[in-house]
Amino acid sequence: MRVIFLICFFFSFYGFASPVQDLTKYGEGQMSVMFWDLYKAELFGQAPSYQADATPIALKITYLRDIDKKDLIEATLDQWVHIGYENESIPKWATQLEKIWPDIKENSQLTIRVHSDGSSAFYDATSKIGSMTDPQFGKAFLAIWLSKKTSEPKLRAQLIGEKK
Repeated sequence: MRVIFLICFFFSFYGFASPVQDLTKYGEGQMSVMFWDLYKAELFGQAPSYQADATPIALKITYLRDIDKKDLIEATLDQWVHIGYENESIPKWATQLEKIWPDIKENSQLTIRVHSDGSSAFYDATSKIGSMTDPQFGKAFLAIWLSKKTSEPKLRAQLIGEKK
């Protein structure tokens, strides 16, 4: 029985295809507030270099501290307000994120991949954890980091490969 469990664990863990394995890394950066490091972000896409609106595209975040999912959703909503993004679906998206996102623990990963058809999928370090079918969601979510109105222009520049 123990051997079967180990074999199943091995194949389930190593059988997971990374949501970024077929993409090119454009850049990476770290988000810090005062002296707290919050997360490391990496941006990936299929084009040789970053092009706005090109898909597929993926943003991988490795968290450097624990974050409650309610706080993460609230920060997402706050950032949409900051960049001036408005959409009548935002309350629906927040409800869906509540069902998809886990509470974040230090060193957890959360990756969003926006597919060519506009749908989006979220992954943790080992599996797909949920999807968003609204084609407007992925672009809106990535705009938090990639919009020229982002609250973190230095991080944006690092992610899209403008600055190292």
